[in-house]
Amino acid sequence: MPKLNEKQLMTARQEFNSFLAVGEKDFPKLKMKTALSFFQSKGNTSFESLGCVGYNPAFKELTATVKIKRATGYSGSLCSNGSLEYVRFYLDYQDGSGWQDMGFTALNVHDIPTKKDCSQKNEKPIDYVVRLKINPKRLHCTKANLPKVRAILSWNSIPAANDPNQTIGTYIWSDTKDETIQIAPFKFIFPILPILPNVSVLPIPSIGDLIETATLNPNASLANIADTFPDGKNLLNTAKNEIVPKKVDFLELADIYKKAKIEPHRFGYKLLKEAEATTSGAILKNITNLFASKKLSVVDSLSILNKQECNTKYEELECVGADYNQEALVGTLRVKKASGYSGDLCKKGSKEYVSFWIQNDSTCKWKHAGTTFVEVHDIKEIPADGLTYSVVLPHDFSKYKKKCTRPQVLKVRAILSWNTPPTGMNCSNWGNVVESYIQIKPRIVVFGNRPKLITVGGIATNNINNSTGLTVPGAKFEFNQTPTFNNSPFAGRIVVQGVSAPYDGMTYKVKITNLATNGSYYLNDDLFVIGYSGGSVITTKVTANAANEYEYQPYTKNISSILARFSPGTNDKIRVTIEHANGTQDSQVIQMDSTMPKVTMSIDDGGNCTHYTKGDTIKGQFTVSDNYLENYAITIGALGTYNKISGLDQSGTNNGAGTFEIDTDANQNCGAIHLRAVQKTIWNSVTKGMHSDRHITVCLG
Repeated sequence: MPKLNEKQLMTARQEFNSFLAVGEKDFPKLKMKTALSFFQSKGNTSFESLGCVGYNPAFKELTATVKIKRATGYSGSLCSNGSLEYVRFYLDYQDGSGWQDMGFTALNVHDIPTKKDCSQKNEKPIDYVVRLKINPKRLHCTKANLPKVRAILSWNSIPAANDPNQTIGTYIWSDTKDETIQIAPFKFIFPILPILPNVSVLPIPSIGDLIETATLNPNASLANIADTFPDGKNLLNTAKNEIVPKKVDFLELADIYKKAKIEPHRFGYKLLKEAEATTSGAILKNITNLFASKKLSVVDSLSILNKQECNTKYEELECVGADYNQEALVGTLRVKKASGYSGDLCKKGSKEYVSFWIQNDSTCKWKHAGTTFVEVHDIKEIPADGLTYSVVLPHDFSKYKKKCTRPQVLKVRAILSWNTPPTGMNCSNWGNVVESYIQIKPRIVVFGNRPKLITVGGIATNNINNSTGLTVPGAKFEFNQTPTFNNSPFAGRIVVQGVSAPYDGMTYKVKITNLATNGSYYLNDDLFVIGYSGGSVITTKVTANAANEYEYQPYTKNISSILARFSPGTNDKIRVTIEHANGTQDSQVIQMDSTMPKVTMSIDDGGNCTHYTKGDTIKGQFTVSDNYLENYAITIGALGTYNKISGLDQSGTNNGAGTFEIDTDANQNCGAIHLRAVQKTIWNSVTKGMHSDRHITVCLG
């Protein structure tokens, strides 16, 4: 990599977007100060780098810590658009299928001045965390599922898809990191459960029958369905007992860990802490007898334990940061050994607790933000460098937020403690402490008790034209900062987010107006929102009252600030309005497009599987139509080469038609002609690029 001094590095940073716009071919025309050889290099981490990469089983999310190292070089202040740090993730299940692209997410970063903290230390680097929800392969608990994860960081340039080795595209300002993670297993396979005894009148259903019936009747609860089955309640309880893993007691652990040479003050840790805390002679005697039954001494173990602080032999916290997009504190830890975690994957195992504290930059006082955990187990297949886990604590940062003219950087401390929650801010017996700096999003200005929309259809309201109802250039999904097409409409499930937690206990109404018909209605379906409590994801049902009013939920019950979900199912323009009882409201217009592209394609001399002679020229026609068409293309694979195409290179038009001629390859026996039309529409508030296809198979004789 070419060596540049500080001034040259900053110049290269500023010229990077221009280089992306023209590429290497037209580079000389730009007459840049930075040499082309620098833009051909990879892996410069002068401005940003990857910290930790991990996985959180509760949220089913891959995580990566992005360290922002400098005060400038990120395309503008917090009051500007700034720039983006993209992270693409890959998984390798180590089953021979290689790296699988999981997709990418992004983080909006800005020039943030470096200030001093309460200890007069520079508030850099700032540690941000990106999270990507996945649907991983899962195995039964009898077999560990330990895929490798690769994270590729790239500033202002999306890492190319299906490019784990970075051979495609631009990776100048980039970093890469590999780790091994553990995917939570199934505790049982639902059709396989023991037959219930003492029931002979009717055949016994399996839990699979209950789940099948529940799937076909989504409005009925599983408990209500169980009432309609013979002995269904007992079956449901049996299934529940199978799912809840069994705890391995102290006596079993003593036998299991004897060969593994796991210390008594490790596997007996919870009992020893209980012995320290108890004032009951009976409890202390019972614990002493348990140790003595395995020829172990409580006194000796406590003596060793009391001399031990911050032991990272078994686990170690390595990173702590904040998710800027979804507002959460995130810690990443490494589990280092094959055993010493109170049971295998089919058992209860143990917990790695992480407690978070935030320092107020004006008073220098620390405030406890909360404690969460991740479950860990004995895994004999653990690799030499261990397994990385992430703990996620959603947190309401609203009390810390300021205007964009006053960037808010805070110091955060995380304390790791195995199998018992941390007490206070200091190191526990098993675990360690990590501090870092995080940056909080600017405050959303709300006047009085007025409602405030944040996103509609996954897009920030300031990125939707309130006249056309289409996205503006540069719009992106807020939850992961990935870009949309310009002038995109919406379809499917519309998710509405707004200021919520500050209005806890107040009510609101959601009015939907069709601007083509002037008809309107209020939403009143049950709303389900996601929260977080005690290390677990929880779901809360919010029911509208007779006046169609919903109640705002506290942050812990609605961490995503969801106010509504609905499916308009129209191609008209609609207005979404949030109303408060005091007469105030906030609204956003969106253009709907619930129709997929229409495509036709035909071969002049016949239909599918028409036999041609190798080397023949195949002629055909195609049409494409959509209300909001992004692009369309014909691909032919190895069938041959194009001789003539008309009408293909059109983009941004609503209709397309043309003809094609293909000179077939004399060495091919079979091939296919494929037409794909991609629309601009945002579907279900989370995805873009939906398409319609036409496929013709051609056989060559």
